[in-house]
Amino acid sequence: MHLDRALVTGLVVAALAAGLGACGEGGGNHGGDAVAAGDALGDGGGDDVVAPGTLCELPAGAAVVLPADDARHDEPTEWLYWTGHLQAEDGRWFGFQVTLLYAGAPGQGIIVGHRTLSDPASGRFRQHVDFGVEGGEVRADGVTQDLGGASVATGGGRDTLRSAFEDAELELELVDVKGPVVRHGSGYVDYGGGVYTWYYARPRMRATGTLRLGGETLAVAGTAWFDHQWGVLVATEGPRWDWLGAQLDDGRELMVYRLPLPGGGLVTFAELTDADCRTTHYDGGDVSVEETRTWEKPGTSCVYPVGWRVRAGDLVLEVDPVQDDQEVAGDPVSYWEGAATVSGGASGRAYVELVGYCGR
Repeated sequence: MHLDRALVTGLVVAALAAGLGACGEGGGNHGGDAVAAGDALGDGGGDDVVAPGTLCELPAGAAVVLPADDARHDEPTEWLYWTGHLQAEDGRWFGFQVTLLYAGAPGQGIIVGHRTLSDPASGRFRQHVDFGVEGGEVRADGVTQDLGGASVATGGGRDTLRSAFEDAELELELVDVKGPVVRHGSGYVDYGGGVYTWYYARPRMRATGTLRLGGETLAVAGTAWFDHQWGVLVATEGPRWDWLGAQLDDGRELMVYRLPLPGGGLVTFAELTDADCRTTHYDGGDVSVEETRTWEKPGTSCVYPVGWRVRAGDLVLEVDPVQDDQEVAGDPVSYWEGAATVSGGASGRAYVELVGYCGR
C-alpha cells in the first residue's frame, strides 16, 4: 500500500491537535476539584518500584478501566506518548520521546511514529519520523508495535521501548511506580456534536536500560511519563497548542496545557497530582504561563517560547530547556518537543511540547 507521507501525517497530527484542544476547552468542568485516586505512595518521588496494591488507583466510577484500556481502541484516532529523562553512570543526562499516532481501527490503522533523543552534553538532537500501516497482533491488555526503528510493548504499567537512529539505539524497561491518573476527573470528556475523548496518564514510570551512542554503550536510568488518549477528535485548521509534563523531586507531577481559541482568547489549565495521589485541577485565575525566553530556529521563521514561568495555585515554577534546538521536523507540521529542568517553588525535570510556532 502506498502512503502519502504528508497526507498521513496531516490526518493524524490534525486529529491529535483537535483532541488535545478539546481537553483544554473542557477544563472548566472540574475547576478546583481534588480527585482522590487511591492509596498514598509515600516514597517522596517514586524512584523505586513499590509493592503491589500501594500504587495510586483510578477514582471510583472512572471512565477508564485498566488494564483493558492499555490496549488499542476501535475509535477513529488514538495516540500513545512517552517522554523521559535518563542519566548515565558518568553523569550525562539525555531526554527521549517515543510517540505512536494511530488513525483507524485496531489492526487496520495507519501510523505515524515520532522519536527523538536529546543530548545536551554534545548539543545534538536526534529525531526521526516513521510511517506505516498497522498489522500483527491486536492485544486485549496492551499494545505491541514495530514501526521503522521503533518498537513498543505495553500493558499493565510495564512497557518496553526501543528507539534506534543511525548512530544511536535506546532500549528501555519502564515500570509504573506511582499509578495511573485520569484527566478531568473521570478520564472522559464529551463535547457534544459527536466529539469525545478518553485520556489517562502514567506520569511517573521508572526507566532503566541501555543507550548505545556512537562507539559507547551506556547504562542509563531515570523517569518516564506515559500519556494515552483516544476518541473522535475533529481536525482544525492550523494546529496550535502548548503542553508541559513536569515530574517534581518531591513526588508531585504537573501537567499544563494552553490552547488559543478561534477568534481570540486563550484556554489555560493545569492538573497537579501530589505524592498521596490526589489530583487538583486549576484553571481561570488559578493558573498562568509567562514566556521568559524565545529561540528562533536558524534559517526559518520558527520562533519558540522555550522558557516558561508557570503558576498553578500557590506553586510557581521556572522551566528551562536542556538545549535550545529540540525541534522535530515533522511533515507537514514541525514542532518543538524538548527536555527541560524545573526550578523555583520545586525542583525537577519536564518535557515541553510547542505546536503551531513554525511558519516555514
